[in-house]
Parts: sequence; structure tokens; C-alpha cells
Amino acid sequence: MKQSSKVNYLFNVSYQVFALLVPLITTPYLSRVLGADGIGTYSYTYSIAKYFWLASVIGISTLGTKTIGIWQESKEKRSDEFWNILSLKAVLSTVMLVSYFIYVIFAAKNKTIAALQSIYLFGAAIDISWFYQGMEDFKKISIRNFITKILSVICIFLFVKNKNDLPIYIICHAGFLFLGILIVWFPIKKYIYPPKFKNLKPFKWFLPALILFLPNNATEFYSVIDKSMIGWITGSMAQNGYYEQAFKMINMLMTVITTLSIVMVPKISREFNNGNKDVVIKALSKSFKFAFFLGMPMSLGLVLIAPIFVPWFFGNDFSEAIPILQILSFLFIFTGISSVTGIQYLISTNQTIKHIIIMLCGLIVNVVLNIIFISKYQAIGAAIGSFVSEATIMILELAYLHFTKQYHIKNFLINSKNFTISTLIMGLAGFVIIKLLPSTVLTMAIAIFICAIVYIGCLILLKEEFIINEIKTIINKINRHKNTP
Repeated sequence: MKQSSKVNYLFNVSYQVFALLVPLITTPYLSRVLGADGIGTYSYTYSIAKYFWLASVIGISTLGTKTIGIWQESKEKRSDEFWNILSLKAVLSTVMLVSYFIYVIFAAKNKTIAALQSIYLFGAAIDISWFYQGMEDFKKISIRNFITKILSVICIFLFVKNKNDLPIYIICHAGFLFLGILIVWFPIKKYIYPPKFKNLKPFKWFLPALILFLPNNATEFYSVIDKSMIGWITGSMAQNGYYEQAFKMINMLMTVITTLSIVMVPKISREFNNGNKDVVIKALSKSFKFAFFLGMPMSLGLVLIAPIFVPWFFGNDFSEAIPILQILSFLFIFTGISSVTGIQYLISTNQTIKHIIIMLCGLIVNVVLNIIFISKYQAIGAAIGSFVSEATIMILELAYLHFTKQYHIKNFLINSKNFTISTLIMGLAGFVIIKLLPSTVLTMAIAIFICAIVYIGCLILLKEEFIINEIKTIINKINRHKNTP
């Protein structure tokens, strides 16, 4: 059953919040048990496996979500397209799995760890989350993720005890991820008809999916390149460990911002397909405000608390991750906005080629800066490359929308004004607190609490429509609940 965008977002965010809480328990434990070298070994071997993973899924996730979203009302048509897309995925996954095991046998240095990373490839081969996203049924995906994440955490604490248990960690993490992917196959028969093997067209969607490859996997692709290049250039697993933990924290928090763009793809595709361009632009403006609302305070806030947060959360051995985390924190703004312009708008309105060209520009910038800076600054150099490349993508996409008269940059700046002012005032309050009080966890907690109050308070005083409307919605729901007999 199709659910509203708000309900879908709440289902997604409920899991994302849970996914944020879980690492608050597991990451400090794993950082201390596996150490920077162990975390770095996992990060590097996973980054290599990720190349094969990305090649096996190309842009199928976004393509599948968009296509199923268009054919929500036709069971026969969505069934045909589901099996066409899945058959393409089966062919690609088979080729990549064979290729990966050739790499493991003949090229991998740590063959055991590399072989275990193949579990992720098997999971990617049968993942059909994109179908439920296209049907706007995020409930099943969220429930599945809750269950498998809990089981994975239990497994980690029971069996991962020292630096030699890295293989067990991979089995616990990747194994339950694979189990979760299997679970959502059981209810699929309610949504689609059995395949008509004679009518299968596995390569019908190959070119469209290939076109979506970079836009669909941009953030992950950049992180994979960063981790690989850190390993190739520095030869240090510890440097990879510092970058892995910093980027992991950014990536976990980022999902809260970018989830809305993913949720909105089916709706925007359908509205654009029906010629409702005004609805599309209105949704774009609201999504920008959402990205500002979360991205700006999260970026500045993390810069302020990083010197306290990193030693407390990851351990003193990860102090070199502090500047990396501070630099990457600005991705909350850059990636948050580009996910709206790119995933939500350009892809949904059939302007994927423009998005790809811009993404390629960002990729080139990232690789060039990595070559220049990693040899000199190691993992910090990779963070600088990511910072500049993501900022480049954001600026180019906004410029494209402006000069093609699809969305005026003036409206973008007007929408950001109240959030920028509130964030700067919040940052000043946080800076004073951290400077006046000792560098302790209690100080960090106090700073976060006061900064949140200052930020929301400023938005209310500035009469920001986005936050005022949300507050009114909450109050109305509470009043309706009280009046319900």
C-alpha cells in the first residue's frame, strides 16, 4: 500500500535514528578492540570489494525506484519491469562475483579478509529494496533493518573480542545484512506476478542504469576512491583507519539529511511525468529548506565538538581523526544540497546526463586533489579532496538550475538566510561554552543542548516558515489527540 511522503520519511528516519544509536555503542568498542590497523584493514579491503559491488549494481537502485514508482498502479507492468531489472542485476552480479574471486586468488594480499568481503557482493546481487522504495512502502525495509541490525550488534559483542577477530566482525556485519536482504523477498509475491521467462529483456535497462551509475553511487564512490588511494599512496592501514572512522560518522549522520531525497524520487517522477511542474518546484524549495535546517547546524556543531568527541568516542589512538572529521563535516551542507538538486530533481525530471557531467567534474577534482594532497597530508589530504569536490558539485548544479531558469539562485539564497543566521549565532554560543568549560563529555553534552535551543529559538524569532509550520503541525496533532474520545 502506498504511503505518504511524510510517513515514508518517518519510517526511514526512525531506522536512521536507530542506525545512529547503534554505532554509539559498537564503534567505540570496535575502535578499541580492533585498533586503527584492524579498522584500516577492513576499510581498505572493503573499498576494493566495493568497486566490484558498484559495478554489479551500477544505477539500478535509482532506476528501479523511479520505474516502479511510475508503474505503481499497474501490477502487470511493474511485474514485467521488476523481472527485467532483476535479470540485468543477476547478469552483472555474476560477472562481478567471478571477477572478484579472480582478484582474491591472484592479487589480494589478505586473502581471507578479502574473500569474506564477498558476502557484501552476494547481498547486492539479490537486494530488491529499490522495489519497495518505488512502491513507496518503506515500512518493510525499515522493520527488516531494525531486526538485522539488532542481531548484528548482539553477534559483535558476543564474538568479537580482540584484534584477531576481524574475520568474525565481517561475518557478523555482512552476514546479517545478507539475511536482511533475504527477508524482504518473502512478501514480494503479493506485489508482482511470476516471471515470464520468454519475455525477459535483461539488457533493456542496461544503458539507463549505466547512465545512473555515478549519480546513484557518488558519495560511496568518492569514499571508496579516497580509501583506496590512501592505501595505495601511504601504505598505512592506520591512516585508512582514521579516515574510515571519521567518514563513517559523517555517512551515518548524512543519511538523516539525504533520506528525504530518496523518498521523494517516486513522487517527483510521477508529478513530472503528469506535467505538474509547479508541484515539483514547490517540493524542491521545501527540500532545500530541510537540507539547510539539518545540514548547517550539524556541520558547524561537529567542527566545534570534534576535539572532545573523537578521543571520547573512538579512543585516544584516533586523535589524528579530529581534523579529518572537521573537514568532512561540511559535507552535511554540500552533499545535502546536491542530493536535492541531483537525486531528487535532475534525475526525477529526466536530466540525468546533466547530473552525470557535473558528477564527473567532481570526481576529476577529487582524484586530482587526492594525488596532490594525500602524499603530503595523508588522510587529511583525502578529506580536503572530498570537501572541494562535493562543494564543486553543489555549486555547478545550482548554477545549472539558475542559468537554465529552472530554479533561481536568488530563491536559494533567500531560503537559506534564516538558517545561516541561526547557525552562526548557535556556533558562537557553542564556541563560548567549549572555551569557558573544561574539555569533558559533560561540556560537549551541555554545548549540544544549548546550541540546539539557541538554533531553534533563533529560527522562531526570525519567523522561519519551515519551522513555524512544523511546530503548528505538531501542536495540532497533540490537540486532536487530546480531543479524541
